[in-house]
Amino acid sequence: MKKQSSRVALVVCSFMALQWFSTAQAADFHKDIIYQVFTDRFFNGRKDNDNPPQSPGLFDPNRKNWKAYWGGDLAGVKEKLPYIKSLGCSAIWISPCIDNINKPDNDAAGNMVAPYHGYHARDFMRVDEHFGDSDMSFKDFDALTKAAHELDMRVFVDMPFNHTSPYNHAEYGALYDAGQFRSDVENDRNKYFHHLPAVSDFNDPYQLQYGTIFYLGDLDQENQYVDTYLKQAAAKFQSHGADGTRLDAAKHMNWGWQHSLANSLYNRADHLVLGEWWLTGIDDPMYKDAVKFANKGGISLYDFPLAYAIRKAFAEGGDLTLIDQVVSQENKDFIDSNELLTFIDNHDMSRFPNIVKDKKLTQLALATLLTSRGIPIIYYGTEQGLYDDTKGGEDPYDRPMMQSFDQSAENYKLIQKLTALRQTNLALSSGQQKTLFCSKDLYVFERRAGDDVAVVALSLKQKESLLNAAEVTTSLGLANNEVRQDALAGALSGVAIEGSKQVSLPPQSLSVWLAKTNKSSAFIAAIRPPAATAGKSVTVYGKGFGTSGKLSVAGEALTTSSWADDKIVFNAPLLKHGRLALEVEAANSSKAKSELVVVENKLVLVRFVVPNLKLAAGERLYISGSTSALGAGSLLPNDMAGPMLVNQDSDEKPYMLAVPMPAGESVELKLAVHNDKGLVRAETKPHNLRMPQLGPSVITMTWQ
Repeated sequence: MKKQSSRVALVVCSFMALQWFSTAQAADFHKDIIYQVFTDRFFNGRKDNDNPPQSPGLFDPNRKNWKAYWGGDLAGVKEKLPYIKSLGCSAIWISPCIDNINKPDNDAAGNMVAPYHGYHARDFMRVDEHFGDSDMSFKDFDALTKAAHELDMRVFVDMPFNHTSPYNHAEYGALYDAGQFRSDVENDRNKYFHHLPAVSDFNDPYQLQYGTIFYLGDLDQENQYVDTYLKQAAAKFQSHGADGTRLDAAKHMNWGWQHSLANSLYNRADHLVLGEWWLTGIDDPMYKDAVKFANKGGISLYDFPLAYAIRKAFAEGGDLTLIDQVVSQENKDFIDSNELLTFIDNHDMSRFPNIVKDKKLTQLALATLLTSRGIPIIYYGTEQGLYDDTKGGEDPYDRPMMQSFDQSAENYKLIQKLTALRQTNLALSSGQQKTLFCSKDLYVFERRAGDDVAVVALSLKQKESLLNAAEVTTSLGLANNEVRQDALAGALSGVAIEGSKQVSLPPQSLSVWLAKTNKSSAFIAAIRPPAATAGKSVTVYGKGFGTSGKLSVAGEALTTSSWADDKIVFNAPLLKHGRLALEVEAANSSKAKSELVVVENKLVLVRFVVPNLKLAAGERLYISGSTSALGAGSLLPNDMAGPMLVNQDSDEKPYMLAVPMPAGESVELKLAVHNDKGLVRAETKPHNLRMPQLGPSVITMTWQ
């Protein structure tokens, strides 16, 4: 134990030192269009790392073994940045480039399986030798981020902090720290890993966060060393220029810990934290938990419900109302649905052409993605029509080698038009989305950013269809005989609209109409970071702010450090916390409103334990309190922390919950019980507790 404490102290010192070297770029991430790069399958930029000495035999030069390394690397990504930039993408998300296991993870038939995907980590402090150099240095990563930033592009890294590698063979889930062996799952003296059975109920929050998946070494983020080590790894990549961090398998990691991680990144510099929380739809039993996770922690989620809706809607016999249902519900539930990351396919699902063979329909799906709310992601090769039909295109056949970088390809040229339109129109990048009309095969929606308006009309009908233009005319502010041309110039068979006349939409078409306005009323596009620490810098992005005005949070007027027409900078309030109303009033008296989450101090993880408490069937236990994480005094389930979980790894089965708490702060809190009808009871006497300066730690409470 003494040795571990010493090591943690060293890690903390290193973490603090890293705070001074970040070169990441601040940005309104709403405006980004992300290109997803599966690094090993993209482009081979240097041959000398194909078969490195510390992990020989994992590379297949003939590219016949789909589960071997094929040679793509960071140098290759850097070389192709101009190609990605020309497509219109302003950010790249690269698959994990951290050091992965050196031994093959062979399948049951004895076939060689390499960690080409990057998700079988061994050392989060180093760059894998297949993607960088044999020294596992950051040289190639630094060159990539430098080149990207020179092109005004951002780099998002993928960090699988949930786990290491398979624990039952190869390297047995081994964990290293900058080359030093720390532990493996079988010899886990310091309890770096969970040792619970595999998840059997994927709707059980306890199993999801503490159980194992795919026989992988499941890291315990509540262990003091693991907590600090992983945060240091994230900070290290941030210091080397990463602008965002994707949290792989977010649903399977400690939810409270991820909020503390996001807080630590936000406190260093603005950063996009992306959470992969797999959902089948808005009716998924874990959907409400996902919404609460995103709203309370300021983490942007991958929009799986919308992805599935688009895939179903464009498939044979599909229904566009599925898209409308998802968009409408998520707009209500998320603080900022424009922060959701939208896509139609990725590395874990068959590519879109595998399920929709009609090329025109794929193009219409891409256009729907790039004109809808959210931060869109283009999966590598989509612009070249890349896909493989082997076994339906499922993993690993959804990860073919990039075959062409033809900038004259039909999909490439179409995406260029769509990205250019999105980047030059605030309504399409940041506007709120509202359905004007929707049926099984016709979807018309508005995007509105203050006075900037765009209307999109999508038809999947096999013949021409008439659209009553009254609502469209009102949205666009068209005069009776005023004509508005399709902003895509007919690229997807779009047509013009004239006044309030009926519009004849061509079969399988998409039209985009833009409003023309000289007005400049205030509009808030984004707030960064979305969950700010009291007293820390916050940036409001938008338009129409003028050169001066008033900004208030929770009714309190705040001093701003800079004010421009499209950006305002201020410090988050010191004494008001939680989910707060934010208002901007420009000098021309126009007003814009939004919301900001403010936390009291840097966050540390605290596990609250409540033993010997019996609840009736259907009752759920929550923690309410004076901090943002506990609902700032609210007794509503969506605001409080919880529901608490039954510790299935303890014979006593106490209730427990890991919560991100403000370091060193005095907190007043109380326990509350809810059922489906509402509040059942709450403690009459609050607990007054001082939170620890460092986490993770444990606090035991008894009902009073």
